[in-house]
Amino acid sequence: MAHYLRMTIARWSMDTHSPEAEEIYRLIQTDGTAVLRAQPGFVHYRLMRATPAITIAVAEWESEKQGQVGSEQYRAWMRRVGILDRITLETHAGEIVASS
Repeated sequence: MAHYLRMTIARWSMDTHSPEAEEIYRLIQTDGTAVLRAQPGFVHYRLMRATPAITIAVAEWESEKQGQVGSEQYRAWMRRVGILDRITLETHAGEIVASS
């Protein structure tokens, strides 16, 4: 079965190395990943700091539909806790065609 991958580039309004950003990472690591794990079809999540203004998140799902629904739940959580006030998002998604 081919899985579905969502890759999101976040452009931050603050330095991604700042204490405020580090606090957001801790919130994502605890509460945010709990939201993801509670979603049907969730497989895997990674967040990387790419530059002082950009992070890249990758989430793997069992299906496209589950990925869309689960990602909507995650974004709703980010909105509730104020993370979306600090970032703008650009998401790309599709079927995984090769992996290791």
